[in-house]
Amino acid sequence: TMPSTGYQNGTDIGLYIDGTLISYGTSHDFEVTMETRDASNKDSAGWAEKREGQRSWTASGEFIFAEDAAYSFDDLFTLVNARTQITVKISTEVAGDLAYSGSAYLTSLSKSAPNEDTVSFSASFEGTGALTKVTLT
Repeated sequence: TMPSTGYQNGTDIGLYIDGTLISYGTSHDFEVTMETRDASNKDSAGWAEKREGQRSWTASGEFIFAEDAAYSFDDLFTLVNARTQITVKISTEVAGDLAYSGSAYLTSLSKSAPNEDTVSFSASFEGTGALTKVTLT
């Protein structure tokens, strides 16, 4: 397979837990942030000065609920209930594409069951430690 080219279709990106795709994803979000630390001083002429601080990352997703899904709401509930540290990967699984991966905790899990509509659920993950960027082989 060749690496992806051109504009990327969001449908091609999956959210993986310990190497297994969470079933029936409809959207995913991924955020990397860096805090800043104050370095203002009497020579700053009244302007705030900042320096680099800690980096962190989060991932989240929306999914369609299915009782028989290969990796489902119930699997995620088991993780959060046991407070299990997991590996989260955001990836197309296409050789040559970039993927991001790191250790995380499942920090939020919610299920929505609207009247006469599709049942869905949301999951949020907070990274712990370094996030890695790898080229898939």
